[in-house]
Amino acid sequence: MTRIQRDTVAYLLISAFCILMLTWGIPNYTPPYPGYGVSPALVPNVSISVILLMSLLALLRNTVTRLKGKTLPPGESEFPENGQTTGFTQIGRVKLPHLLSFMVPCALLVIGIEYIGYVPAALLFMLAIQYVIGSRKIVQPVIVSFAAVAVLYVTMRYGFGVPVPGPQLF
Repeated sequence: MTRIQRDTVAYLLISAFCILMLTWGIPNYTPPYPGYGVSPALVPNVSISVILLMSLLALLRNTVTRLKGKTLPPGESEFPENGQTTGFTQIGRVKLPHLLSFMVPCALLVIGIEYIGYVPAALLFMLAIQYVIGSRKIVQPVIVSFAAVAVLYVTMRYGFGVPVPGPQLF
């Protein structure tokens, strides 16, 4: 399987997930409109629509590239020494392991907030994301995690009056 085929499959999966979320997930799991302000579905609908649009544009780019007949010959490196390129770059490539290294902590955060509460789940999430991006020293990630979680907790709880989820013991 070539790189373009792999990327096309990944973009198709992302597009299918977005369509599923727009047609089933968001309508079924968004609370009803309270009658004031904006609908609770606005932010999820906009963000998923932007992701869908970007994946469709990437699919269009791959389709146009394929129709033009550009291919990367076997054995040709990403950065040829002679300066001739085939039009493919690392920019825009789907790197599934890298994507999963960010998505798994995000999914665990959503689950963790319900079971262990916001503060511990957010601290673990912040530490995990900082590890994923390459921060290997312990002091800086701990300080950043505690500061960010504390600021968000105080802002949400006392600034906006939003109850922050605690642990569900029973």
